Amino acid sequence: MKDYIVKELEQRISSFQQLPYLFVGTGFSMRYSHAPSWNTLLFDIWTVINPTKKERDFNKLKQKIEMDIASTKPDLNAEEQKYYVNPILASVIEKEFNDRYYSDDGFDINVFREDENDDIIDKHLNPFKYLVAKQTSQMTIDETMPGFKELAFLTKNQNKFAGIITTNYDELLEKIFKDFSVLVGQDSLLVANSLNIFEIFKIHGCCSKPDSIILTEKDYANFEKKLKYLSAKLLTIFVEHPIIFIGYGLGDVNIRQIFSEIAECLTVEQLEKIKDNFIFISPAFEKEEAFNKNTMTWGSRSIIINEFVLEDYSIVYQTLAKIQSSMPIKLARKLQDMVCNFVYSAEAQNNILFGDINSPDLDDEKAAIYFGKADTVTQIGFSYFGIDEILEDVLFDNKPYLVNSQLIDKTFKNIRSSAGSTLLPVYKYIKALGYSLSSIPLNYNIVDGYDDPDIRPTSSDTKNYIKKGSNFNSIREIEETYPNHIPKQVANIKEFARKISTEELEDYLKKYYNTELYQRYKSLFRKLIALYDFKKYS
Repeated sequence: MKDYIVKELEQRISSFQQLPYLFVGTGFSMRYSHAPSWNTLLFDIWTVINPTKKERDFNKLKQKIEMDIASTKPDLNAEEQKYYVNPILASVIEKEFNDRYYSDDGFDINVFREDENDDIIDKHLNPFKYLVAKQTSQMTIDETMPGFKELAFLTKNQNKFAGIITTNYDELLEKIFKDFSVLVGQDSLLVANSLNIFEIFKIHGCCSKPDSIILTEKDYANFEKKLKYLSAKLLTIFVEHPIIFIGYGLGDVNIRQIFSEIAECLTVEQLEKIKDNFIFISPAFEKEEAFNKNTMTWGSRSIIINEFVLEDYSIVYQTLAKIQSSMPIKLARKLQDMVCNFVYSAEAQNNILFGDINSPDLDDEKAAIYFGKADTVTQIGFSYFGIDEILEDVLFDNKPYLVNSQLIDKTFKNIRSSAGSTLLPVYKYIKALGYSLSSIPLNYNIVDGYDDPDIRPTSSDTKNYIKKGSNFNSIREIEETYPNHIPKQVANIKEFARKISTEELEDYLKKYYNTELYQRYKSLFRKLIALYDFKKYS
């Protein structure tokens, strides 16, 4: 990847003043699952009702619709016209499918199980949409997909998004953003509190609620009736938050309609203020990676779109770590609920505690919030940070408040008292604080060199995991020699630590951080992070 592309991306994301929203389209599901395109989904259902016909017959039907649209909407270009094809095609297939379902004996039991048919009848559900929902509900994240490894970084940094808006029906996002709440349908966004965070808005419906799915021409007509209201809601989000688009094409009519509404509502000056707020992530698909500034224009109003054409989306997800927001999702939602209840309730709340807020020397820099058990509020301080929070900061540099003398004097002391053998990653902090190594207490267990026994292979490692005469210069070579075997990889990384670059060790640790493998071999990875701290900051 070209350095200037990475620099442009990092510069934009790290400069965000508010948490961004993620706007997700079909391309996201196709990247991480064997999700069908819209055309493929409709073809699959068409074959259910036309099992003896050939694909050519489906293409003829589609081509006729394309020709009708070209004649009735000549002002649209070919790219725009294609977005009108599938809703009309879906309407034709829906009518034929539902007619067969209710009229042809045996059709229902050939397509659905008995309990599914009961569900359709008892709940008065649309059979066509029920099948669409059934097919999309079966989609799962596929570990064999080329982009699968990217998801580890997205999962790690999911608390860097204020919320997600998607037009997808499937439930892949729910599997990745497990602590987000889910709201289904266009109305869910209209009635949602704009201050709420960590929510997934499924504005085109969800497979969990078949009749909510927007797919046919009639569905889109109803959707567009409320588009003014939806755009007003989105306007609030778009003005207050940066937006990262993944899974859409720049020509997507849905996206262009929303931008058109926003361009109408904002002044030229307001549009200028948010010109860097919109980031489109597009797949390279064997094209050259690039950074493009695209302009969408409606009359005198223009919106600038920053497009990054990438092969590997990991750089996007990793860069999110630079956003200064490290509060866990569940904790943030709990804090939000508590504060909102306190502000809006007429009853006294016993779980909100104040100090002396009338102190004359209390300003924004000195005011702070503590969130935790009420009976420990008087013991607030660096006594409560754990080793894992510190290791995360060493690796991702995302907790600037840890650069404090109390971390050295109190936190590390407490960790030393409770877990004396734990390696303390002191080098980052003594460098930032201007301390000398001699100021660190002698009883602190720290890495004191490449020959330190704590970061050297054990005798068991040497016997079982390190081949006699082996010689590695990089982690890549180690991984190729010992694929899928973390203990062997770690043992050899420690053995050849002097030769391995700091940057490669950093990438290796970030790749596995907080994954299932990291949890399984946490003690090994903790020592490697202490080694990384020594290599980078000593």
